[in-house]
Amino acid sequence: MSRTTFKKQEPAAEAGSSSSKGTRIFLGISCFLAGAAMMVIEICAYRLLAPFFGNSVYTWTALIGVILIAFSAGGYLGGHLADRKMALDLLGWLLAGSAVLTFFIPALHTVFALSLSAKGLIAGPVMISLLLFAIPGVLLGAVSPAAVRFYSLTLKDTHVGAAAGTISMLGSLGSFVGTFLSGFFLLSTFGVRSIFFGTAAVLLLLAAIAFFLAKNSLKQQAPVLLSGVFAFGMSWMTAPKPKPGVIFEHESFYHHIEVSEQQDGDVTRRVLQLDSTMEGGMDAKTGDLILPYQEYWKLALLREPAKVGSALFIGAGAFGMPENVSREFPDAAVDVVEIDPQVIEVGRKFFKLDEHPRVKAHAGDARRFLLQSEGKKWDLIFGDAYNGIRQIPPHLATQEFYQQVADHLEPKGVFIMNVISALKGPKAELTSGMLATVRKVFPHVEIFGVGFRHEETQNVILMCSRENLKPLVEERYVTAGSWQERLIRSRIPAGTVPRSEIVFTDDHNPVDAIIARGLLE
Repeated sequence: MSRTTFKKQEPAAEAGSSSSKGTRIFLGISCFLAGAAMMVIEICAYRLLAPFFGNSVYTWTALIGVILIAFSAGGYLGGHLADRKMALDLLGWLLAGSAVLTFFIPALHTVFALSLSAKGLIAGPVMISLLLFAIPGVLLGAVSPAAVRFYSLTLKDTHVGAAAGTISMLGSLGSFVGTFLSGFFLLSTFGVRSIFFGTAAVLLLLAAIAFFLAKNSLKQQAPVLLSGVFAFGMSWMTAPKPKPGVIFEHESFYHHIEVSEQQDGDVTRRVLQLDSTMEGGMDAKTGDLILPYQEYWKLALLREPAKVGSALFIGAGAFGMPENVSREFPDAAVDVVEIDPQVIEVGRKFFKLDEHPRVKAHAGDARRFLLQSEGKKWDLIFGDAYNGIRQIPPHLATQEFYQQVADHLEPKGVFIMNVISALKGPKAELTSGMLATVRKVFPHVEIFGVGFRHEETQNVILMCSRENLKPLVEERYVTAGSWQERLIRSRIPAGTVPRSEIVFTDDHNPVDAIIARGLLE
């Protein structure tokens, strides 16, 4: 059977023929879908990597950088291959290769992500991105220049500029559609593995059409199609097994959400995990708190009067703390701002949120929420927002943000914040920077350590106020074994934490770099 080839002097089809028009339509569709596929892969790759490497700027930087380099190399490769092999099945091989490798992405991620996560938040994402996405990116990047060459040849090379412009436009439009489709629909509707499989299936279908238009025999196409089926089967077989105790899993736009249970004597420990980070938990039967740091909202009760009339929690966790406030003070107005609406739904279903009508959950960003809450003030604001491995969202760790918090506190109100860091040594750099920053806004700051060794990473609690806190937190007579005794005895003396001259601001905020260095330590 003859194959459809393109010859510069004697084209296989006349420019005005229906076959040439059909070829041009296919080339346009291929470039559109290849551009869309690359953006779907890139954006969904972020959700794939986040549980192991965090939701930091470094993960995005690694992904974007590797994809750009791969696309650049693919552009060079595609142009050279199109000059050497002027046959439409070249496009089929490029699309088929990218399809097979895309099928393998989830399986390879399962095998290598855990070991590469030990390389840190900078080297780790770069290495896993190179391993998983570089070659598919090169092959997809080669589609556009090859298509430009073939498109031009169907017009007898009389409209090279128009061919390049058309293909470039369609590729860019495809990237736009792939970006919006991933962010606004796919990630909130399907699992990440399913999205990769679907993308690979589309690319494999395009490859089969390219081989058909090139008039390749079924025998010539069979190895490609069989390799795609094999890759799909292998990827499906290597799907990660459900973890013991997991009762719920869901992929949201922001997180991989996981709820698990474990029996500990009479206590049923139910915890919420977002990506790789435990966000909070409670006793599934009683709603009692189960994590030591969750008790530190009670520092606000060391004031006089020992009550909370209103509270705002930034970051829902598992809603244990706001519900605890509501049980202690039934008349208190408790607000929770959580960026992920799916976490709120999980709170309703698994963490008793609907049993506390005075706890109002708001889906949105904390800074935007405060901007929209003009004039509203709270007795207690508790900061516990994280979006990855110890990752405080940078815009919630600046002097400007803490000024917003201060402006929404009652005159005797307190701001309490949970920082995952150390108190001494090289791992304490984040604590030092946070202290330097909050002290620019709050004249009185007290520090509490939930761990035992100051040099180790732990929950570090900062208590901030415009009022003098020392009389409240210095050791005094309290009932032995009471929560007051436990909290006061965990106070860290002044001078323990190294001083820092760096103040985090909206203009200059190295918090991601500091967290990355702390993890390497």
